Amino acid sequence: MSALGLSALGLASRTAQLQPALYAELANRSPAADVLTLESGGYTEAGKGAARYVADALADAALVAAHPRFAFTTANSRHFRLLPDAGALSVEQGGAIGGGAVDDRDAIQAAIDYAEAIEAREVRFEAARYRVDCPVRSSPALATRAEDGHPLVVRRSLSLRGCAATRTVLDFRAHGGGDPDTSWQAVSTSSTDATPAVWRGGGLYIQGDVERPEPAARKIARLELDRLVFKGNRSRTGTYTYPADTATGDGWDITDKGFWLQDVYVGEVICRDTDFIGWRGEIFYAVGADDAIEQLTLTRCRMLTGNGNGLNLGCDPVVAAEDCEFGDCKIAQEDTGKRRGHFRNCLWRDCEYVWIGGGSTNGRLYSYKYPTRYEVAPVPSTQLQDCRFEDCGLVWVNSWVSGRIRTVDTTVALSTTHGQALRDVDLEIDAWLDRGSAIHAFALYGPASLTDPVEGAPAGIYRQPPKGIRAKVRHFRSALAQEVGREWLGVLWTGFIDRSCRIQAEGEFGNARSPNGMDDPLSFPFVRFDGGNATTAYTAHGFYKVATLSAAGVLKPAGPAMAVSVASEVDLPMTLPGNPRAGAAYGYADGQVLRIVKQYDTGSVTFTKGASVNMAMLATRVLDKAFDWVEFSYNRTLSRWEECGFGSYG
Repeated sequence: MSALGLSALGLASRTAQLQPALYAELANRSPAADVLTLESGGYTEAGKGAARYVADALADAALVAAHPRFAFTTANSRHFRLLPDAGALSVEQGGAIGGGAVDDRDAIQAAIDYAEAIEAREVRFEAARYRVDCPVRSSPALATRAEDGHPLVVRRSLSLRGCAATRTVLDFRAHGGGDPDTSWQAVSTSSTDATPAVWRGGGLYIQGDVERPEPAARKIARLELDRLVFKGNRSRTGTYTYPADTATGDGWDITDKGFWLQDVYVGEVICRDTDFIGWRGEIFYAVGADDAIEQLTLTRCRMLTGNGNGLNLGCDPVVAAEDCEFGDCKIAQEDTGKRRGHFRNCLWRDCEYVWIGGGSTNGRLYSYKYPTRYEVAPVPSTQLQDCRFEDCGLVWVNSWVSGRIRTVDTTVALSTTHGQALRDVDLEIDAWLDRGSAIHAFALYGPASLTDPVEGAPAGIYRQPPKGIRAKVRHFRSALAQEVGREWLGVLWTGFIDRSCRIQAEGEFGNARSPNGMDDPLSFPFVRFDGGNATTAYTAHGFYKVATLSAAGVLKPAGPAMAVSVASEVDLPMTLPGNPRAGAAYGYADGQVLRIVKQYDTGSVTFTKGASVNMAMLATRVLDKAFDWVEFSYNRTLSRWEECGFGSYG
């Protein structure tokens, strides 16, 4: 053959070596030494998973052995690896099929592993749906650092991004593609306990630094999830005992967390247009040291449907959540702290509880229910902006929460059971009653005594009365509630409460239930009643009805508006106390208004001028007829009630 022919043949061979081919075929080639890139037209079929492969310093035998879906050795012993496009690669380039008919778990995990190995920034999901089967778990259920049995694991900074026309659904199944509601694995409980335990494995497992890496950077400095739906396919059964029952699989399955971050350290976690829906345990779980996560950003995310918690933050990140939804589970959100939080236009719904607010942000003292803060730093506040709580049962608010919220058939409560030294809360609540009835829109619970022990604290450490609490509550009833006669109960407070606390209430409220602390409250924070519509009127204007009077004595203020009645046709001289039962530190506030109205014509109540140093009268006042009234304002400087009005509604 002529030299010209040989040259042409060589060119043809070189050209053939450079033609795109399926991934598996590239390993059969023998590219020349000066050929640094090879092209594939697809992974297992043309047009799906096309990629460029490069022979560079990273492409070696070790990389080929560790990542055979993304790196290969040619027939002439050269090593090539997939070259990301602008730092991104796709799961199709690792052999994912998409569509949901087959299990793509191995291909997806391989793409994550390879991206982490070469420090690519993004893994893309090109299809609208992928099936992800749970792999086999060999380790015990409580081996929290073991990776086996977790469907997907992330260990380095990375973005996972759906790139289909609609958000990409990751469709999680039990092992072998079974229904995860009715199918699970049985594993030993722990390394020392062979008792069988349910294993479902959850969704995305975060394997960050086990030890705090500072001053070195965290392995997962930034984790992004974008346009994804982590569909767990687990239903909410209403059985909340845990761990899950090994016979039925029912219960709060602590091995089934949609987002699972436990006892590791990461930097920033960002979720955009990403949902976690249908998990038997915690839906979004991030717990550990206070600085386990530095910052959590949630935008247009939903965390719904399960037997556990929706959003469980057992650490103190900076949190920013906007247009998010949490609920259809046992506890829509459980907070133990936050360095700072801002929730805007978020919805919590269909649950039994929500726990929200600050907690331990200067190290864990005693328990997560006892708040701590860096006193030289700003308050670790949680701000609620245009947020809604619908059918939430009880919303327990802890320290350092402020904002305006809307509730439907929900009680907002501050309690030293959940926040054992409540501090600095400022809330405006528009409370709607719709399908519920006979519930409080707002309640403030101080400790029953000053010697209630703090959980986990040494002897002699006691729960502290709430301090610096401000709540403004407006009561509403929907048309449906009005038509069928559903009613609110009034705002309520009990226990020891610092006099710095303030409650303001208005709107529609049930009979005899204007704001009250029961007949003889320990404390009396500043309470302002701006009136409204009594939905039934068993007392004058629906004022709080104290026990019927039968003897002269001291009438204990029970609320800012009280109805009194006399047992028989007698006149009962009454005075007012200078302080509530717990003493001056727990009320009354300067300027507190107290209106007392007589309920029936029977008997009379007399407040005599000069009868008590705790009471300053313009003249002796007798409440004789139904609807006679007298009004006082408290002068804290002089520790006395001063008359400021007298008249009759009749």
